[in-house]
Amino acid sequence: MKASRLAWVIVAGCCLLRPEMLCAEDAPVPFTLDKQYSATMVIATDKGQTMVQQMYIDNGKVHMESNLQGMQGAQMEMIIRPDLNKVYQVMPSQKLAMELPYNASQFNSPMVSATGPQGKFELVGPDTVGTVACMKYKVTFSDANKPGTMWIDAATKVPVKMMADDKSYTMLWKNYKAGPQDASLFEVPKDYKVMGFPGAAVTPGSGKPSGVVLP
Repeated sequence: MKASRLAWVIVAGCCLLRPEMLCAEDAPVPFTLDKQYSATMVIATDKGQTMVQQMYIDNGKVHMESNLQGMQGAQMEMIIRPDLNKVYQVMPSQKLAMELPYNASQFNSPMVSATGPQGKFELVGPDTVGTVACMKYKVTFSDANKPGTMWIDAATKVPVKMMADDKSYTMLWKNYKAGPQDASLFEVPKDYKVMGFPGAAVTPGSGKPSGVVLP
């Protein structure tokens, strides 16, 4: 799996864990998430790549810190602010952030569609992941996407594991902790330079680039 494909899986996993996207009257999901929480996601591929991602969620705002192990420079940090219609790709080593417009469709993945008309959960039965007692579900996506299996903690109703049927990737959710998150996680530090696509400087906090109009 290429790094770009793995990055898509990361965003998909993020979408799956966004509580406001887990509602569908005709296809309720078999797990619940708080509006404020942190969690660690470990994503492994059939090509031997492993991505560790720390996630912070607070009422729709998202902060992700990702590290692709074994690949130099394959570290990503992202802030997603639907309330401001902005996404920031953050580069701490350079004290730089790239500001992009938020597009909900870019964060609406096949995994999320499993909570709606294009997908469904089917109960398989009880199972365990390590020492965690789970309920196992078959997850069917749209026709264009591969089906998978998901394990939900039977006690907490929080996701534990997800695996594609072809074993191209496996996701593990760890260290789930509910509660308010530090507000600074969802802001670009004031001493960072913010660039508007395709490269014009933005005044921090203003969202207005110099000499370029964001798409």
